[in-house]
Amino acid sequence: MTVNATFLSDGVRREVTLAQVQRAAAELVPAHSSTFSKNQAWFALVGGGLHYVVALLKEATGHEPSTAETARLALHYLGFPVLALAYGSLLADGHPAHRE
Repeated sequence: MTVNATFLSDGVRREVTLAQVQRAAAELVPAHSSTFSKNQAWFALVGGGLHYVVALLKEATGHEPSTAETARLALHYLGFPVLALAYGSLLADGHPAHRE
């Protein structure tokens, strides 16, 4: 596993470490609890918990990622499995941007 990665926050490139993410995940309530929301579509699996990628990096560094994309890419680079929530028409038809 890589030990550090970067992400964008308000146009500034920030660094996050593997240890910071693991500590943050231990402090956060996992997404599969009462905090779950359909508005949060990207999750990272850290230990046994799913965590919203933006909230996880904000907790880990104190800086909110500019987008879910920059957050998920940093977490993927660190070696964490990253998952997307799909429901309703996303399951039946897929994402509109991914159709030919």
